[in-house]
Amino acid sequence: MKRFSKFLSTTAICFLMFAPSAHSAEKAGSTEIIQSLNDTLLDVMKRSKKLGYHGRYKTLEPVLSKAFDFPFMIQYAVGRPWKEISEDQKKELISAFSNFTIATYADRFNGYSGEQFTIVDSRNAPRNTKLVNTKLILKKGKAIKLNYLMRDKGNGWKIMDIFLKGSISELATKRSDYNLTIKNEGFHSLISKIKEKTAIIQAQSTRP
Repeated sequence: MKRFSKFLSTTAICFLMFAPSAHSAEKAGSTEIIQSLNDTLLDVMKRSKKLGYHGRYKTLEPVLSKAFDFPFMIQYAVGRPWKEISEDQKKELISAFSNFTIATYADRFNGYSGEQFTIVDSRNAPRNTKLVNTKLILKKGKAIKLNYLMRDKGNGWKIMDIFLKGSISELATKRSDYNLTIKNEGFHSLISKIKEKTAIIQAQSTRP
């Protein structure tokens, strides 16, 4: 597996003040989603050579689509300009962002060296969200903290953001990039850049 730290940004953001852990009945939905994600990632890692990039993508696609709130994530990353683009452009951005995220996972989780995932706990967070704290245990026992911020908007719990070490926000990093691009260069430049990055990942991952 490629270094997982490269999957997440190193731009820190500390804005969550967490309440005590939720009761098990309340947190079942959110933790089940993360458990399903972790199980699928581990399976993909173990079968990575047999599956290949396209097989990993196909296996991950339905699970990630269920686990992540892609429409919210790209809307937040784009920021205020989201209101100014057409509905068709919004749909195109959601699709491109979803494909890019799944492609990134299919690329990163490309091997197995004894890693394990564990869910530490689930806590209430502001604005009716939950933080599911997990760890990726590496072969030599080193643990990487992966915290998932989740929200249930009526269609089940979905991931809004990922935090490394409790404070490094993947979504905040995307916002600083995407918002600036669409403001300075427009919609077509942003969609082109996302699709280009996806194509590069696919080309690199399928290279003989």
